[in-house]
Amino acid sequence: MEQVSLAAANLSQRRRAIETQWSRFLSGSPSIQGTDIREDIMSSWQRSAQCIKPRQVHAPAEDEYSAAHRWQESLLRQAAQREQEQMMQLAKEGELVAAIADPTGRLLWTFSSSHMRPRAESVNFTAGGLWDEHSVGTNAVGLCMKLKRSVTVFSCEHYLPFVHDWVCYAAPIMHPQSGEIVGILDMSTTWNRHTPLGQAAVTELARSIGRCLPQNLPRAELEIHALGQPRILFRGKPLNLPMRQVEILCLLALNPQGLTLESFHAALYGDARVSTTTLKAELSHLRRLLDGQIGSRPYRLQIPVWADFIHVWQALRQQQSQEAFSLYRGSFLPQSESPEVEEWRHCIDAVMGKALESCQDPSVLMEKLCHSTSGSELVRERLEELVSRSRRAF
Repeated sequence: MEQVSLAAANLSQRRRAIETQWSRFLSGSPSIQGTDIREDIMSSWQRSAQCIKPRQVHAPAEDEYSAAHRWQESLLRQAAQREQEQMMQLAKEGELVAAIADPTGRLLWTFSSSHMRPRAESVNFTAGGLWDEHSVGTNAVGLCMKLKRSVTVFSCEHYLPFVHDWVCYAAPIMHPQSGEIVGILDMSTTWNRHTPLGQAAVTELARSIGRCLPQNLPRAELEIHALGQPRILFRGKPLNLPMRQVEILCLLALNPQGLTLESFHAALYGDARVSTTTLKAELSHLRRLLDGQIGSRPYRLQIPVWADFIHVWQALRQQQSQEAFSLYRGSFLPQSESPEVEEWRHCIDAVMGKALESCQDPSVLMEKLCHSTSGSELVRERLEELVSRSRRAF
C-alpha cells in the first residue's frame, strides 16, 4: 500500500514539475532552457507553437462514414485482427483507449474502456480524429510519426491542455521487409495510471501487427512514380491519368502543407493563359478518382503518399547514392512545362549527375543498368568514363 502511495506521489510531483515548465514555455520565459524537459518534447513544443493555438479544445476529425470506409480499405485492419482481441482486453483491464492510426496520424480504429470512452469522445480520440502534430501539437501519435520510434507522452508534456490529464504510449507499425512505417499503435489512459510497462506492451503489439502485414505492401495509399515513365497507383491499383493530372498529383505531393488556388495555378501553368476554372475542373475530376481525398482551402492530399522523385531527392541530400540510383528511372516528368516541376527536374538531375560523377564503382553502375534500361543515359556516360580511364591506366 505504501508503494502505491509513493508511486502516486511521484507521478503528482512529476506532473507539477512539467506543468510549471509548460506554463513558462507558453509565456516565453527564458528559464525554460536547461530544464529536465526531454529534448524530443521541447522540440515538439517549439514546432507546435508555430501552428497551434492553446485554446483548441479537441482534435479535428472527419465524418464517421469516411473513417469507417478508411478502416475497411486499410491493410492494417487484416494485419491487426489477430491482436485486436488482446488490445480490447488490455483496454478493459487497464482502463485504456487503444487506437490504430495511419501514417498521417489519422485514427482508423479505436476501442475504449468505460473509464476512457467519454474522455476519448470529448476530444475526438476516435476513428477519424486527426492526431498529427500540425493538428493537435505534441502528442504520442504525432511524435511517433515524427521520430519514427516508440514514445511516451506524459500529462503536461502534451502541448494542448485538453490532454494534460492523459498519458499516451505509441509505437510505429513497420513493414518487416521494407522498413516503411505503415501505421501507429497508441494506448492511452489518465496520467495517474501511468506505468513504465505501458510502452513495452505497445511496442511489442505494434511489432506483432507488423509481422502480419502482407509481404508485398504498397508503399502508401497513393504511389506516384514520375521519374521516367509516369505510373500512378491508388490503393494498390493503377490509375490511368492524363499528363496534366499526373502533374497536379506531383505538385500536391511536393506541397503537403497545401496550395491556394492562385499559387497552384502559378505552379502548374506559369504565365500560360489558362483560367482558374480549368484548374478547378481538373482538381474536381481528380478528387472523384481518389475517393474524395483532395482537400480544398488549401488544396492538399488527405491520404498517405509516396513519390519516387521525393525519395530520390531525400536520398541524394543524405548522400545515400545507391538508394537514389535504385529509384532513379529518368528525369522527373520530362515533358512537363509546369514551372515548379521544371525547377525540381533541374535540381534532381543536377544532384544526380554529381552523385554519378563521384561514383567510383563500375559494379554499382552495371547493376543499375541491368535492372533498368530507363533513365540510364547519365549512368552509361559515367560507366563509359570509368572504363576509358581504366584502359588508359593500362
